[in-house]
Amino acid sequence: MYHFPNDPVLARLLIAANRTPGSKIVVHDAYGYEKTYLHLLGDIIHMRSVLTQRLAPSPVAPNWLLKNDSRYVGILSKSAYEFLVSFFAIRSIGGTPILLSSGILPEEAHYLLSKADSRCICASRGCLGKVAEIAAYMNAQSTTEFLTMQTSCDAEAIRSIDSIRIHDTTQLATDGPGVVLFTSGTTGRPKMVVLPRRCFAYPELAPLGSATINYRPIHWIGGARCLLEAIVTGVELFTLEEKSISASILEMFQNHKITHMSFSPMTLRRLKSELIARMEEEPETNYASWFSGLSKIKCGGSMVESSAIEFWTTLTGRPIEIFYSATELGGPSIKGIPIMPNAIGTPLADVKVKLSQGDRGEILIKSPRMFTHYLGDEEITKQSFDDEGYYRTGDLAELKDGQFVFGGRANADFIIYRFSKIPALLVENSLLDLPYISQACVLGIPHTVAKELCAAIIRLHQDANTVLDQITFDQIRSDLAKTLPAYMLPTLLRILREDEALPLTSIGKPIKREIRTVFFKTTDWWSIENPPLDVEYWNNKAVASIGEKDLRRPWDWCAQQIAD
Repeated sequence: MYHFPNDPVLARLLIAANRTPGSKIVVHDAYGYEKTYLHLLGDIIHMRSVLTQRLAPSPVAPNWLLKNDSRYVGILSKSAYEFLVSFFAIRSIGGTPILLSSGILPEEAHYLLSKADSRCICASRGCLGKVAEIAAYMNAQSTTEFLTMQTSCDAEAIRSIDSIRIHDTTQLATDGPGVVLFTSGTTGRPKMVVLPRRCFAYPELAPLGSATINYRPIHWIGGARCLLEAIVTGVELFTLEEKSISASILEMFQNHKITHMSFSPMTLRRLKSELIARMEEEPETNYASWFSGLSKIKCGGSMVESSAIEFWTTLTGRPIEIFYSATELGGPSIKGIPIMPNAIGTPLADVKVKLSQGDRGEILIKSPRMFTHYLGDEEITKQSFDDEGYYRTGDLAELKDGQFVFGGRANADFIIYRFSKIPALLVENSLLDLPYISQACVLGIPHTVAKELCAAIIRLHQDANTVLDQITFDQIRSDLAKTLPAYMLPTLLRILREDEALPLTSIGKPIKREIRTVFFKTTDWWSIENPPLDVEYWNNKAVASIGEKDLRRPWDWCAQQIAD
């Protein structure tokens, strides 16, 4: 008989496994795994044994739970199945998984793991080389040995779910640290978001026959939530390789009845383009039937343009459901079928939402799944909550006809590009350090996919030695890349003519809302289909421009990794 501690996620895992026939494949992993719950639990138990043996004796208490000062264990995995094994094995010894990107650099891993006082990583087969590099770097910086462990993936399956029990006397606090993910920081280095143990412990099983696809990176909230929600609610899980193309997602819909799926706006747009191309080549195919298992088209992460909504509702006959989420919130907190442009719906049943000015203002949220703190950042944690314990999202909204309507960012000092926070003043100062620029203003332009694009409006220095006609967007970005990480480089550029002037306040401060309207022709979202002719759009081509050596700098990955 095996025993798990009374952890809410482990309890839900066993309930889902108990309902599912032992021979049913529940994880179809693109990295080569076809696994049942019995396989998964066998690997979890074996991995738990490896962890306790390697970490003993000092960090493990007599009840085989990690001590509080050694609870954090890294996970590095491309494979969804191996991620699930490591995640539940770490939780089964009272540990807290830290989800790391498969492309992380040793310097980045050292910063993050040291902040958590973590001394080991569990790695999938495809990440063993990367983990060896990290371990060598960690050991060179410390006298304490850094441990690496390969995730179990071929242990003997257990014979029956009845051989595992929840140990009721080993109670783990539901508000204790359950998992660490990352979100944007103010200095380029991400903040470590600690979500509680009860996060991802979904209370209801999914209907029999449910199936979903995960195409997102495992270390992001969207990818981790998809995998964990599926496995603890009894949903059959099909997973794709990292950076899968639209054709791979469509192939899954064509060959399997997918009933649950959350899309990002970018993914909906890419699938739309792929489908339109196929419709021209094979118009007789019933593409709508591929999506017949879905009851609605769920989309979150940013806003969806009206043309995409029209395409998907027309094709599938299903409504678009928008949800509002953030890493700190542990998943969706507001959702609904929009009744007007930019509407994001109403709060979930167990979520409280208020606006800072009554019916409008900053969105403030309190949820049982939301984060408890930023690891190692006590002051930033304190600033993130109001006096009643509501999380300050930094987003604006107003309440109209019973739904919250999204209104952009509250703070213009920072630009939120995907999962990164760009300090506008730092980019402005870097632009002004260039000898051929005499005036610069940096602002965020709302974007349906990236949240905000970093936009720069500049005036070229008439006295510069450089020939002004030869100053290009490419050169400006290349010059900035010498001092700024790649994700801070502007993606929109507007050059002022001699007869143009920036609108300023009485004390000389740029009026960014007016600049956005006058020079970038944007009152709502950046026009993807009809951009202004005098604004240059980089369209995320930084990789080709900056050069391979610069992309190996710590934290430059923020500019490359796509959250869809």
